[in-house]
Amino acid sequence: MATMINDTHATDTDDAREPSGLYFSQLRRDILAHVPSDCRRLMSVGCGAGVTEGELVKRGVEVVGIELNPVAARAARRRGINVLEGDAAAVNADRAADPFDCLLYADVLEHIADPLAVMRAHVQLLRKGGTVIVSVPNFRHYEVFWQIFVRGQVRYVDAGIFDRTHLRITTRRMVEGWFGDVGLTPVAADYPMPRRRDRWPARLSLGTMREFCARQVIVVGRLLPAVTRDGKT
Repeated sequence: MATMINDTHATDTDDAREPSGLYFSQLRRDILAHVPSDCRRLMSVGCGAGVTEGELVKRGVEVVGIELNPVAARAARRRGINVLEGDAAAVNADRAADPFDCLLYADVLEHIADPLAVMRAHVQLLRKGGTVIVSVPNFRHYEVFWQIFVRGQVRYVDAGIFDRTHLRITTRRMVEGWFGDVGLTPVAADYPMPRRRDRWPARLSLGTMREFCARQVIVVGRLLPAVTRDGKT
């Protein structure tokens, strides 16, 4: 499985169209880099205001989004996204429609009580050879060690690794485990590091410490066709 360190800024804010400071108003260029160039139909779970997904719409991609926040859902619809409004664990996409080429979970699975069940249901909507992109907080970051083992306490905040709304601890290996449970094969991992103080120790260690320096991790999986004993798919 390929890994990389992403030194570019992970997010940009579209202040011209969305209220400032909202979690769902961010452009994830690091996510866009992993969407296959031949993707024609994508489902984004927890699409927010659809800033990132809107860039895909501009490329001609049909985007179906699932979003709980009604304000964000309205903003996403303005960007040409077909939004199914409601909880990701309860909303079902149309199984009769064409399968999706890509499923996107951008910082949403850690907010779901049973992310494995949600992924298992959605993978049934994915075409063979399709891609799944998951971005989650990286609980192997050195700040987690500092807060728990040095300070002895965790201070919850409104965003980031210690977001007070997180229901799940997440790491690269945990996401890869979910992939295996739902029939996906991990193919890549990316470690976005927009902050300089996270990048320099990763560089000094020649990348060996990258997983302890990134606050987020992006894991990419693929639904590979099953191979029979005679080698046929």
